[in-house]
Amino acid sequence: MTLELTKVTAQIEEMGRVLAERWQRHNKVLPAAQALLHLYAHDQEELCRIAASEPGQRLRCASPWAADASGSSDEPLDAALPAPPMPTQATLIAADGSQIYPDRHAPVFYYAINIGSIVFRHGSGQAPAASTEPHLYYTDDKVYPGGDPVSSDLVNVERSVAEMRSLTGLILAECGSGLPCMGLVDGPLLLWIERAALPSERQAELLAAYLACLGRLRAAQGPAVAGLVSRPHSAEVVALLYLRQMEEDQRGQVRSLSETPYRGLTDRALFRDVLRPGERSALFARGTAANERYRAEGHRIWFFYLNTGSEIARIELPEWLAARPEALSLVHAAVIDQCRVNNGYPYILTRADEQAVIQGQERETLEAMLAQAMLRNGLDLPELSRKAQQKQIARWRRR
Repeated sequence: MTLELTKVTAQIEEMGRVLAERWQRHNKVLPAAQALLHLYAHDQEELCRIAASEPGQRLRCASPWAADASGSSDEPLDAALPAPPMPTQATLIAADGSQIYPDRHAPVFYYAINIGSIVFRHGSGQAPAASTEPHLYYTDDKVYPGGDPVSSDLVNVERSVAEMRSLTGLILAECGSGLPCMGLVDGPLLLWIERAALPSERQAELLAAYLACLGRLRAAQGPAVAGLVSRPHSAEVVALLYLRQMEEDQRGQVRSLSETPYRGLTDRALFRDVLRPGERSALFARGTAANERYRAEGHRIWFFYLNTGSEIARIELPEWLAARPEALSLVHAAVIDQCRVNNGYPYILTRADEQAVIQGQERETLEAMLAQAMLRNGLDLPELSRKAQQKQIARWRRR
C-alpha cells in the first residue's frame, strides 16, 4: 500500500469538520434564499434586467423565462409543475461518448472517441436498438492542431461534437415516423469550448459544427433534444436572487458569489424543498457568456430543474424547443418516465454509456493492432517511453 491512510487521519478528521461547518452554513442561509425565491416569484422583468447588467453577467446569473421570449406566459420562479402524461408511443434516443486520451509516453501518439447510442421505441414492445461509432484520430492536423500536441480538453470538445452529430443523425432518421421523438445527451448543451485553449479558427469550426446540428433539428420542427446534468453545481438562480435583494448601487461591488454568505449554495439545494418527485421548476436561460453565440444563432440555451425522484437534475434545451409547449412537455414527461424505471437516472443514458465505454483490455488490444499495422508497413515496433516502461516494471514487481 502506497497511500498510508494513517498519515492522513488528521486530515480526514479536519475534512469532516469542514464539511460539517459547510453543511451548517448552507442550512442557515438556505431558508433566506428560498424566501427570496418566493418573494420575487413574479418579478421577471426586473430579474431579467439584473441578469443582463454587468454585475449579473459577472456572476453568471440566470434569466427567468419572460413573456417576450416566445409570447408564452411567464412562469413564477417558485413554480413546481407536475409531469405531463407520457405519450402512449414515442421514440427516445440517447448518445454518449467515451475516449482514450492522447499519451505521449504510449507507443503511438493518437486519441480515440467512441460514441454509443440507443434507440428506444417506447410503447412498441420492441427491444432497444444499440450501436457504436468508434473514431481514431492520428493525422497531424488532429494530434498537432496549430502545431501543439492535442490536449484532453480538446478531446472532450471533439467528443461532445461527435455525440451531438450522432444524436442528430439518429433523431432525423426516426422523426419521420409521426411519433413524438426526443434525443437526450448526458451533460449540458452548452459547449465549453473556451477551455480547450485552441486557436480561434479551430474554436469557431467546432462550434459551427455543433450549432449546425442544432440548426438541422430546429429545421425539422418535430423532434426534441435536451441535455441532462446530474447533480449540478451551478448557482445561477441563487446569484440572481442575491443581487435582487441588494440595493442597485451595491451590486457592482460583488465580484463573486464566494464573497457572500451564499458561497457554495447551489441551485440544486434551493429547489430541493420546492420540487416534489416528478415536478419541474420554471424555465431559466443560462447566464454564461458562452450563451451569446448560441443566442445569435437562435439556439439560446434554457433550462429547468427537475426532481427525478432521487435527485435534483438540470435539464437544458434550446430556446426554439422551450417555446413549444408540446415539445417541452415531451422532454419533461419522457425524462421522468425514464428515471422511474432506472433508479432516478434515464435508462437510455445508462444504455448509451454502456455502449460507449472503452475498457482497459479493449485499449490494450487496440494498441496491439496498431503496432501490428506499423510492422506490416515496414516500421519498427514502437516502444513505450522509458518513463512508461519503468512504471510498468515497478507496478509488476509490486503485484
